[in-house]
Amino acid sequence: MLQTRSLNRTTLVAALLVIVTLLTVTSHAHRAFANTIAHCQETQLDVKIASDGAATGHVGDLIVITNVGSSDCTMVGYPTVSMSSGANVVSTVAKKTKNGYLGGLGGTGTTISIPVVRLRAHGGAASSIVEGGDNPVGNAIKCVTYTKVSVALPHLSPPYRFTTKFPGCIRPEVHPFVRGSKGLPYK
Repeated sequence: MLQTRSLNRTTLVAALLVIVTLLTVTSHAHRAFANTIAHCQETQLDVKIASDGAATGHVGDLIVITNVGSSDCTMVGYPTVSMSSGANVVSTVAKKTKNGYLGGLGGTGTTISIPVVRLRAHGGAASSIVEGGDNPVGNAIKCVTYTKVSVALPHLSPPYRFTTKFPGCIRPEVHPFVRGSKGLPYK
């Protein structure tokens, strides 16, 4: 009887060790699989730009990318946004900042890291906000108006091109991609 009890304890301990090992291996494999989701490709994406409104001298355009493909993909980082207009308007590239008045990753001084956004197949979305100003600065009476915008997505080329009416009273800023179509990580 004493030998049987000892054998059962040994068997139980060995079984628990096997279960813990399997759970650990499965957890690592799941994380490795999640990290292998490919970057979004041009053929998977529908890209749109639309006015995101204005508030106290700030204006914004929302860049929304939607995965129309049949597999999940990821987007991380900032779009490169170039704005221009007629021959007399100097082209400018939006400054990459984590956040601004209308959106981004949180308030001033935030320590939120730039997220890797997973876009699920057939409809997952990510967005970024381009911000500018519509109040003349200093002695200026009026501001330039950008009418053309070029949006280059991370890891992709060529850029997407759109028409817009974006006031250029200050240098535009662009924020990182976040999950969803609102330009904010918590909306």
